[in-house]
Amino acid sequence: MADWTEPQDLREWAGRAFSLRPIAAGILLLALLAAELKFDWLERAAGAYLVSTNAERPESGAIWEKGRKTQIARTAIEKLATDREAFQRVARNAGSFNEVVDALAPGQGVMLSVEHFREIYRKLPEGVAAELISPFDLLRLLSEGRWSRTYIERSADGLMVYLLEPNNHVLRQAKVGAASLSALARGSAAAERTLEDLADFRNRIYPAERFFAALASLPEEVRRALVSQPERLLDVSGQISRVGVSDESVSGRVEVGFEIRSGSQRRVELVQAQDWAVWRLRSALEGRPTAAGSASSFPIQ
Repeated sequence: MADWTEPQDLREWAGRAFSLRPIAAGILLLALLAAELKFDWLERAAGAYLVSTNAERPESGAIWEKGRKTQIARTAIEKLATDREAFQRVARNAGSFNEVVDALAPGQGVMLSVEHFREIYRKLPEGVAAELISPFDLLRLLSEGRWSRTYIERSADGLMVYLLEPNNHVLRQAKVGAASLSALARGSAAAERTLEDLADFRNRIYPAERFFAALASLPEEVRRALVSQPERLLDVSGQISRVGVSDESVSGRVEVGFEIRSGSQRRVELVQAQDWAVWRLRSALEGRPTAAGSASSFPIQ
């Protein structure tokens, strides 16, 4: 039976310390320590236990919160990157200037090739194209061979366009204002509608025969000021059945809408006409006498 009394002298202390039981316990402890240093079994066992009980423990504390914020941030960044790639892809494949604008949020931009920019530029209404850059300036830049690509960036109040050299030096920069972008958007929205659906043309809609008869009675310079790109109307598929004339002037230009019928489908093609020429046209449509020098009395609000 073990002696549980306190040793009385040094010899008894030494006898108990160097007995078989303490020596065996010390050897076992040293073996466990050596195994831990070599195999890290204690950390592995603790880790396995924590993993097995992980689902049962509450997700709280600084570590959990930091991990949660990191995951949310990573998800948001991945979504932004995916959205940006999608916007870029849509903009690069756009068939019109308005599609490029719709694909970009304020602060976003896209790089287009020269050929792609030329393609969408040719589809712009004359007023917007003139605000952007003169076609003669484009021809000059093309002939010089320095223009390599175009960067378009959406801003809060319009659109910035940069014509670039191969080393990204800016050859020419221009801005399309919010009013012009709004006109482009209206033109896109009008594509699947009728003249009655557009408030600007109500009560000012004329049969196509009457409109073109009045147009034919005007001098060539007035007709060109009304329909500066008649080729666009020649390219449309279908028959022009009616024409609407707005009474609102924005920056000296008035919208004229051509309703095109193709089978049972109807759509509207918008053009920008100069306000003084629209006054001459409306006078001809309503049978009023016109005077070449009376453009300043144009009654549009």
